[in-house]
Order: sequence, then C-alpha cells, then structure tokens
Amino acid sequence: MSLFKQFESISAIRFQLGLKKTVFTHSFLAATALFLTSCWRETNLPTRIPTAIPAQDEAGMIATATLTPSPTPEPTSITILSPGEYSVIDLGQPVEFVISATDPNGIRLVTLTSNGSNIGTFQDVEQNELNFNQEWTPNYAGTHEIIASVTSRTGQLTSAEPITIRVVDSQMLAQNAPIWANVEGNVNEIRGLAALAPIEPILLTRAELKQRLQADFFYTEEDAQRDVLVMHAFEFLPRDFDLYRLTHRYLGDSLIGFYDPATKEFVVLSDDKEVNPLEQWVFAHEFMHALQDQHFQLSLITDTTLSSETNLAIRALAEGEAELVQEIYIEQGFFTQEELIDIFNLISRTRQREVPNIPSVIVNSFLFPYTVGRDYAETLYLQNGWEGLNVAWQNLPQSTEHIIHPDRYLAGDLPEIVALPPLTDTLGIGWTRLEEATLGEFLLREYLGQQLDETEVETAATGWGGDRYAVYWHQDNEELVMVLRQTWDTPADKDQYEMAFTKFAGSTYGSQGQTQSDGGTCWRGGDALCFYPSAGQTVTVRAPDLETAAAVAAVVKE
Repeated sequence: MSLFKQFESISAIRFQLGLKKTVFTHSFLAATALFLTSCWRETNLPTRIPTAIPAQDEAGMIATATLTPSPTPEPTSITILSPGEYSVIDLGQPVEFVISATDPNGIRLVTLTSNGSNIGTFQDVEQNELNFNQEWTPNYAGTHEIIASVTSRTGQLTSAEPITIRVVDSQMLAQNAPIWANVEGNVNEIRGLAALAPIEPILLTRAELKQRLQADFFYTEEDAQRDVLVMHAFEFLPRDFDLYRLTHRYLGDSLIGFYDPATKEFVVLSDDKEVNPLEQWVFAHEFMHALQDQHFQLSLITDTTLSSETNLAIRALAEGEAELVQEIYIEQGFFTQEELIDIFNLISRTRQREVPNIPSVIVNSFLFPYTVGRDYAETLYLQNGWEGLNVAWQNLPQSTEHIIHPDRYLAGDLPEIVALPPLTDTLGIGWTRLEEATLGEFLLREYLGQQLDETEVETAATGWGGDRYAVYWHQDNEELVMVLRQTWDTPADKDQYEMAFTKFAGSTYGSQGQTQSDGGTCWRGGDALCFYPSAGQTVTVRAPDLETAAAVAAVVKE
C-alpha cells in the first residue's frame, strides 16, 4: 500500500477521509478509505445443532434443507443457484437463496453471508451433498455481496463465487422521486451532461451505514502497524500511534454520502428517509460523480496499474469538478434563502461531530482533492468552460503537481520517472521492504511543512520534478530505513530545496548537520538523517546509523 493510499485508508477510516472500496465520499470535514475489501465470517455455533439453524444476525430468516447422499463423491464445490447476479430485491420482501454444495470428505458446515454478516447456517450435515434453501429479508437498501461457503469434515473451507444483489426501497424512491428529478435536472443544466442510464439513489440512516461499514471493514492490527512504520519514516506519526484503534473507533462518523462506480451505488445519509436541503446538495455532488462514471473514466481513481500519485490526481479532478458544480448550484439560486440557512445550520452541526486530534497529514490528505482539486477544476473552467473539464478527462492529470499547478498540467509538464535499486542485499539479513512508491509534491509539502513555514515550503517544493521512495524494516532490531530520491526542474530548484531541507532536518533533529566523507550531510537524533545533493537530483536517507545511511546512499546514487 503506497503512502498516499495509507493516508487515504486512514482518511477513509470513515471520518470520512476517503473511499470505501471504489467509493467516492463527501463529508464536511471537507477521505482514503480504506480501499476496503469485503470480508466474511462464520458464526460460532455449538458442536451439535439440529439440522436447520436460523442465523441470529438479521431478522426474517427461515432455513430448510434437503439431504441427498452422494453415491459418487464429486470435487468440493459450492454454488449459489438463485437468485442471479445483480438481481433487484425490494426492501422488506423476502428472497430465497438456493445453494448446492458437494464435498467428497463430507460436509460439516455451510454458511451464507451478506456483506460479511451471517444470514444462514447449516451445520453437522455428515453427508457429501447438500441442497440448501435459505430465506432472508434484507433490512437495509443498497448493494449486498452474498457469499456461500462450505467447510468439510477435514476443515477445508471452500467459497462460492460471490453474487451481488441490489436491494431498493421502492417506497422511499417514490416518495422522493420529484426531489431527485429536480436536482438531477439542475445538475444536468449546470454541467451540460445527461445521465446515460437511470441512477437510483439510496437513503441510509447513520445506524444502517455503521452496520454496513462494520461488516465490510477489514483492517488488521498488522496492517495498521505496517502503515504507522511507513508514515513514521517521514515523521508523520510516532511509532506508537494507535492507528488501528483510531480507524475502528470513528468508522463512518462524518460520512454524509458516497458514490461507488464499481457497483453504481449512490448513497445519501438521512436519518428520517426524507431529503432535507443539505441532503439535496450532497445529492448534487454525488450525482455529478455518477455522471463522471457514465461519461468518463472515474474508475481510474483506483486503477492499480497507475501510481498512487496519479490515482490521487484523478481523484482531485473528480472531486474538484463535483465541488465546483455544488458551488454553482448555490450561485444559480436553486435553493431559497430559508433552505440555504438550513443547509449551513446542518453543516455546522455536522462539523461538531468531527474527530479531534487527528494528525494533520491525514486531514490534509482528505482535503486535498476537494480544496486544491476544486481550484484546479475552476482554473480549467475559467479558461475553457466545461469543455476544459471534458478535455481533462480525456487527458488526465498525472501528478499532484498538475493539480497544485494547473499551468504545468496545461503546458504538458510530465513528472520524471525515478527508479530505486533494491536494497535487501545492501542492508543484509532480516530487512524487509515495507513500501516503494512516489511521494509527490503534495506529500512533500506535508513532509516539509512539519518544520517550515508556508513560504519556505512553497519555495522548496515548487521545483519538484519526480521522486521515488522506499521504506525498509528490521523486525528483530526494530530498525527502519527510508530512502527518497528526487529530481528537480532546474539546478536552481535543487539548490532551493537543499537550503530548505537543511533547515528542516536541523529543526527535526535539533542539531547541526555534519559533513561526511562521502559528500553527504547528516543529522543525528534517534536515527541518522542524511542528505546527498548531486547534479540534477537529491537523495535523502534515514537509517539507524551513519554507516547504514552511507551504504544505502552509495547504491542509490550510482
């Protein structure tokens, strides 16, 4: 996971600082996400249970089963026969799942889950073949990933291909249809794009959302510890920071809407199922994401073939455009004065729920696509109207430098490709690479901004040309190595950065830098931080001692 994706993960912790899977979120902290992966879990049950066991997690479930001995054992398999993929179910109406399972060693347990929550269990079959029918009544609207799994008597677990069903609240849709249509029409008028396919929104209460996120959320203590180490390498977090607790404690607290291009799910938070002015305004933002998904390349924000730096730049384009549409929505007078007062009062109450003492880099990583992305979108809009944004979707920004400096994007100034050699041979036995990725101008500014003022950061970071960083960890010794290789647009830019970094390092370690025999300058604190300028590039190394720093720098500078 890249450093940006870690920040997005944390920001998407659901304060809301990011994405759920491929979800766009909108919050008045004003994301990450983890890029959450779905998980499933079994319900712990007694050793022997009667044939059919209704699951306890959700109401409205009735299980029946027909046992059929298998004269000829077949390979282990389990299949959801019904309903089909992408079936649409009305909220409150039961749906029957038909599952077929076969295991030559005998079936011990079959489970059925929806978004990670158990909705049906069949246990102690002691047969090789099972046809399993499970009736279930969904209790919230939205996309449900259904997974059926079989456990054999030998303990082997096999899962069926997941199916996705969509649960819709027909009553809510009918009740709010005139409001949705009005907002959609207004956004179409502003942006000049029409929906290519129907878009059906979902209203969830905060409690319903919390239930969904808890079922979907898969982030282990090991994941969190790894992320903390990488961020600690750049001084962003102390090594003992409890990231795991933070992610779980504030899951979904400030989320008020999201759009998921993978599932086409469009959610607005509403605790009374009736759309107030703020929720209409959020709807406008999320509807813009739906239009981006239908007309452009929205899914590229999570394309793993792209760098995390490029993912963030594309996300800034998407969020910046949606923010701009929201601003124009207000300016166009689509709300009355009373509704505007209502909106800003609701925003104020939302802000009161914000989480205190979140590390600034996490908050700023969330804010970047909305704030700097909005300025980027406005620059393109002022130059060439909405056609400027259409062109941007065809010629995507490649870096946060493009978002921070739209003139460089327009000039076609592409980031340089920077490489790092592997360091495992140099570092020796016991060292593991935790991460290698691009830092980018945005995170470089965050790094320097821990010790320098805004003017100094602006001067130092503006000449960024490209970079690559890597972080290594020695578990037994609890030691860390970070290397950052950077290129600069001009020699003057490199010199300005060198001056700024010298001040940054001195302030960070509280000491004067000492010139080394290899031409580097090093500062000593708990670790050694060494800086090596050369023609066209700079190399920064953080290591447990000067000898390790020098060895790493020698390999990287070659």
